[in-house]
Amino acid sequence: MRALIFTAGGLTTALAFAAHSQLKDPGMLQGALTLGGGWIICGLFSFSNRWHGIIGAGVLGLLGAARCAPALLQLGKSATAPWETAALLISSVVLVAVVRALTAERARRMREELLKED
Repeated sequence: MRALIFTAGGLTTALAFAAHSQLKDPGMLQGALTLGGGWIICGLFSFSNRWHGIIGAGVLGLLGAARCAPALLQLGKSATAPWETAALLISSVVLVAVVRALTAERARRMREELLKED
């Protein structure tokens, strides 16, 4: 999970610089750097407290996906839409992976509790 979080942070940061070199939009650069940097910070934080870092990455994935989802409607009409769609895909992958990891952890804990009762 940590590798995915760091990869998403690096890809989003690289996406920020690539989009800025083409579009010269400082707002987009700031948003993408904030998202990518946030994932890198969550990845680093997961070394001290694994689940808090993973959950933080999931929250950032949810925020990133919600922010970039309207770009799907603007594809072909806006110059920023392809870049935001790429960020949406990265955010969605992180969000789905975090939800799956949390679901698996919950199932593991429930199994552990059931085995303790026997």
